[in-house]
Amino acid sequence: MTVIPPNATFTVRETHGRATRAGNRLIANSQDSGWRSLHAAILEEGPFQAQEKPIGHPMLIYHLTRPTEVSRKIDGGPEDRQLIGPRRICLTPGNASTTWEHHGNPEILQIYLRGSIYQDAVSELFDCDGAHAELVPRFAILDPMLEQLALAITVALRDGTVGDELYVDTLAQMMAVHLARSHSAQSRPVRTQPPQTMSGWRMRRLSEYIEEHLDGNLTLEAMATQVELSPVYLARAFKAAFGQSPHRYVLRRRIDRAKELLRSTDISVVDVALSAGFSSQSHLSYWFQRYLGVTPAAYRKHKL
Repeated sequence: MTVIPPNATFTVRETHGRATRAGNRLIANSQDSGWRSLHAAILEEGPFQAQEKPIGHPMLIYHLTRPTEVSRKIDGGPEDRQLIGPRRICLTPGNASTTWEHHGNPEILQIYLRGSIYQDAVSELFDCDGAHAELVPRFAILDPMLEQLALAITVALRDGTVGDELYVDTLAQMMAVHLARSHSAQSRPVRTQPPQTMSGWRMRRLSEYIEEHLDGNLTLEAMATQVELSPVYLARAFKAAFGQSPHRYVLRRRIDRAKELLRSTDISVVDVALSAGFSSQSHLSYWFQRYLGVTPAAYRKHKL
């Protein structure tokens, strides 16, 4: 298992730099939110012609608006050229040298998945290294699962209150597993095993650890370490054990803690938010209204 350093934000410097290229209009960028497991940017891309070198991180481009004729040539392969409209996806392996060209102004979501996370998914699913399960290039495809993940990342980018780190870690793990299963050199010949059940002691330890660290920075990696599992396995097994994804479970517990603090203390709403693990008062308010239909202040006032 590859361990990502605690403060290792996935920066634009680790990408091909399209997010900051002159001529592009950057709309949202994950670097500002400190995401570690993937880098994502929404941008309106100006006319583009460039060669991009291998950087070790698989790349996904999800087209949002404005159909544009795009060409891509990966060294050693044929040229792909097509009018690409909304919902279409291009996948480029992290080890590819690629030439791109278009003359439009598409709005795109560009995602770089940290290479070590993809490698860990390959190891977990196929018991081999990444060289035997390289990502297969795809051009202008439709993929409902990748689309749902891309849309979730788009929402998280546009509304920073949604995109907390555990949520993004979970999306990254789901993307890595799907890419390995459906778009790698191992996709067809290898049959993957269904997730195993999680033992009772692991469930108890996870529950205890989450409760002890609700007010801190809970990550999928840290949770997996506590129960001696890989983040890939934990992301797959958690829902079967708890009935919710790790992010939803932790979010529910944070809301419950905030409710208790609002009922039983007079501390400020800001302090309630921080004590329950929310990044700010607005973050708490967003989820309170989404789950309960009221603001934290209204909940406290009426003792709901």
